[in-house]
Amino acid sequence: MKNGSELHYPNLDVIFHHISDLIFQIRVIDVHHYEIEAVNEGYLASYETSKEAISGRRIEDFLGVDQGIQAIRRFQEAIIRKKTIQFEEGYSFPKQGYKLFDITLVPLVEDGTVSRLIGIAKDITEKRMNEEHLAHSEKLSIVGQLAAGIAHELRNPLTSLKGFLKLIQFKNTDRDIDRYAQVMNSEFHRIEQIIDEFLILAKPTKINFNYNRMDLILDEVIELLSGQANMKAIILTKEYHSSLSEIYCESNQLKQVFINLIKNAMDAIGEEGEIMISAREFNDKLQIQIIDNGSGITDEELEKIGSPFFTTKKNGTGLGLTICNRIVKKHKGSLSIQSNKGKGTNITLTFPKEGGK
Repeated sequence: MKNGSELHYPNLDVIFHHISDLIFQIRVIDVHHYEIEAVNEGYLASYETSKEAISGRRIEDFLGVDQGIQAIRRFQEAIIRKKTIQFEEGYSFPKQGYKLFDITLVPLVEDGTVSRLIGIAKDITEKRMNEEHLAHSEKLSIVGQLAAGIAHELRNPLTSLKGFLKLIQFKNTDRDIDRYAQVMNSEFHRIEQIIDEFLILAKPTKINFNYNRMDLILDEVIELLSGQANMKAIILTKEYHSSLSEIYCESNQLKQVFINLIKNAMDAIGEEGEIMISAREFNDKLQIQIIDNGSGITDEELEKIGSPFFTTKKNGTGLGLTICNRIVKKHKGSLSIQSNKGKGTNITLTFPKEGGK
């Protein structure tokens, strides 16, 4: 080090400043206090600061209290162990937002005491996202294979059971048995719905893309569901122009998405509430929002929602939103969910107008 801010050797200085990973050197004042002694250009660029502005600052002063405490805990671990430690940890940046890093922290021991710490932080945010995407894709592939087999195996015995149930209902005169038969028939119907959802996942359906007006698609969906909404005292409010631009899409599949999402909103409300369906255009994209004032979703549930077989419904299959996501991706669109427990949910779908091309 020279003047506490530069490394000794010019060749190492070049390496230090030109590596894209974030490199930092920390001076240990005591076990609770640490100063930033040197950082490389990658570190300065990430925090949009200068060497003059950062040199000599306390770590908690620069990173903020919460992230400063997070960093200090790792510093203390390296000091206590007096060994190099490696870990994954996330930090927030002014403009880049949250990023995940693979961090190596090296304690420099002098006369049995750790005087400095050198850290190298490698950005692994994209790597982890790709791994999660791959795992999700593999899960969907397995689901599809299982779905085809399960659907085939269930169809035949289910048809036989339904046939015998109808025969029992036809010959039966006992009211109690009739009530049990109705429950059984309802459950058979639910099994058939599950099988249908399995088959949608299992079979690549042929898609016929054409130019369609989104307002007409939404109008049809609202008209279709208005009866169910009225029975539950739920108001369906639409907020969009009657002359939205055409987008290149498969109208029936988009209807399936909107029906599924609006029905989910109805289930979340239960009785008496409001669902607003809005649409707006900006540049070459079209955005649709479905907003309800229902029961909402917890943060923990929100992280899992959309995964195959995960559901917040008592009688749900956890496949509906998975299917919606797949259809939206085929249209090169995106689906995001914002929700607060007890306050409702806001689902935003964004489609490029030339989505299917």
